[in-house]
Amino acid sequence: MREAAIYRLRTPPSGAVNYPYLIVSENINQPGDLLLIRDFYKVKKELKKKIKKGTGLELTVSPTRKMDGSSVGKWFKSLRELYAFCHASRCQFILSSGARSEYEMVSGPCLDAILKVGGIDPENHWRNLGEWIEERLSRNVSYA
Repeated sequence: MREAAIYRLRTPPSGAVNYPYLIVSENINQPGDLLLIRDFYKVKKELKKKIKKGTGLELTVSPTRKMDGSSVGKWFKSLRELYAFCHASRCQFILSSGARSEYEMVSGPCLDAILKVGGIDPENHWRNLGEWIEERLSRNVSYA
């Protein structure tokens, strides 16, 4: 994998670019490489109907910072169900920090612990994610 930042864009660039990017959306009806899932239960039925095989479905850790214990438990249930949904629909499950600054970042070991609590093997998850990213970037990058 390239040792560089991957840009998260809302729309594809109009011409050839010299950087790797993924198209990110919060709208199921808008095409993209990656769909940010804020509440899996609200979009589950629509996802079943409209999601394309190979789409990345991203769940972020950042909202859990402000949750009480019961809400964190529901978030973990959502994580497990989203992971199972991704596996069944041949999509890529993505867990990210959702950080907007360096102070909100979550370390790799913490993400591994979250995956384990969710019943997900971290090594397998990161390997699959790396392969998915490489495949997506090979389609998106066209050097100027």
